[in-house]
Amino acid sequence: MTYTIIALTIVCLVLLFWLYKLMRYCFFRPLALWKSQKSSSVPAKNATILSVNTLQNGKFPLLELDLLFENFSGYPVQDKIRLMDKKPHLKRFRKDDTMRILLDSGKKPGNPIFPETGEYRISMMQILFYSFLTIAYVAGCYLLMGEAISRIRASPAHYEAIFFNSTEEGSVTFIVAVLILVFLYFLLKRLGLLTSKKAKSQNWDLLYYGLGTSAAVKQYENTGTLVNNNPVVKFTYTYPDQRGQIIEGSDKKVLGKLEIAGLPDMHELEIMYMPNSPHISRLAENLQKQGFSTYVSRMLLFYLFIFSVILLGSFYQDIF
Repeated sequence: MTYTIIALTIVCLVLLFWLYKLMRYCFFRPLALWKSQKSSSVPAKNATILSVNTLQNGKFPLLELDLLFENFSGYPVQDKIRLMDKKPHLKRFRKDDTMRILLDSGKKPGNPIFPETGEYRISMMQILFYSFLTIAYVAGCYLLMGEAISRIRASPAHYEAIFFNSTEEGSVTFIVAVLILVFLYFLLKRLGLLTSKKAKSQNWDLLYYGLGTSAAVKQYENTGTLVNNNPVVKFTYTYPDQRGQIIEGSDKKVLGKLEIAGLPDMHELEIMYMPNSPHISRLAENLQKQGFSTYVSRMLLFYLFIFSVILLGSFYQDIF
C-alpha cells in the first residue's frame, strides 16, 4: 500500500492547499474589512490625481489612477489604484483633481486604497456567493475522495499496481515540473523580482506607516547581478530618525547606464523608515515598484494551478 498512501497524501495536500487559497481569498478581505470597521481604522484622505490611464474602454471604463496622498503617519506617498468608473459622464477622475480615498489597514499586504463612495459596508451577497463556492468545493472534494478511497478499499492490490506503474511513468515528469518551479522561485527571488511574505509585509508597513527622509550615501558596490542587462547596485547609507540619531541602512537598486555614469555624484537618496523601528528602512522608489512582483507571484501561482489540475486529473484517471 506504499504507493497508494503516497498518491492519496499528495492529492490531499493539493486539495487542502487550494482550499486554503480559496478561503483566504473569499473570507480574508470581508473579515478584515469588518474588523477595520469595528476598530474605526479606515481613515479618509484627500488624494491628488497625478495621472489617469484608461486600461479598458466601454460603458464603464477601467481606469488606473496615480495618486499622491498622506499615509497613516501623515507622510506624503505615491501609489496607484485601479477602479471602474460607473459614472464617466461626470468626469470625476481628471489629472490634478482631488478625490477622497479611504485607507483600509485590513487589506495588508494588498493595496489598501479605495475611493470614498458613500457608506462603507460589507456585501452580504458576495459573502453568500463565496460561502456557496467554498461549500461546493468541499462537497466536491468529499465526494471524489470518498469514492476514490471506497474503490481502493474494495481492491487495494489492483490500485497499488496501478499507482506503482503511474509512479514509474510519471515520476520523471513530476520531478522535472517541481524542479522547474523551485528553480524559478529562487531565481526570481535572487533577481529581486519576487519578494517573500515577510519582505512584502515589511514593504507594506514602510510605505503606508513609514516616514521619509534624505539619506547620505556612505558607499556603493556592484552586486554582479543583472536585471534586463542593467546592474544591481547595493547602497549603504546613513539617515537621522525622529530623535536625531544617525542610523545606517542598506538597500539595492537597479541602475541604468546613465545612472551608473553619475554614481560618483550621487550623494543623497530618498528613503523611508519605520518610526517605531528606525533601523528598518528601504529606498522610497523600491517601495513604489511592487506591481511586477505581484504579477510574478500570480504567474507562479497559475503555473502551480495548471500543475495541480494535471496531477489531480492523472490521479482520478487511474481511479475511474
